[in-house]
Amino acid sequence: MKTPSLLRLLAAILVRLAATAMTHAALTAAQADAFVRDFYAVYNAAGVPRMMEFYALDATLTDPTFDLDLRNRDQISNLLTKGLAKYVSLELKVANTLIAGDDLIVEGTMVGKLMGKTVRVRFASIFHFTDGKISAQRDMFDVLHFYAQLGIVPPQFRPKPAAETKAQS
Repeated sequence: MKTPSLLRLLAAILVRLAATAMTHAALTAAQADAFVRDFYAVYNAAGVPRMMEFYALDATLTDPTFDLDLRNRDQISNLLTKGLAKYVSLELKVANTLIAGDDLIVEGTMVGKLMGKTVRVRFASIFHFTDGKISAQRDMFDVLHFYAQLGIVPPQFRPKPAAETKAQS
């Protein structure tokens, strides 16, 4: 291959990459804030139809905590409708968000009333957006503390309380 041909090829690749980068819009802070506010405001069984408006038709939702691998909006809707209906009350308190291109990472605490008990469960969700819709979601929940609060985890397997600091003499 001659040098001029190689230069033309590299130039064509660079032009293509630049064009792709210009048409690929990253999630803005305002979009992320609006999403978090609006999505979590309806995060309950009655809000599932509204939540589904945030998802692309072929969205995926995975959660290794509960061994979930959902492959479209209907599967996601069915799961959320059944799962969220178990809660008497439910609120998600967002502690941190981080934007990375078209990805949004949300960390917070789920506070809900379930089986007659109030539970507080830390969670992290990673959302990937395509054309303004969730195209992929990955969730992780602190199941050990969740089950311990419900009394499902035997005492010997529950998390240890934080060590008390010794008073200085």
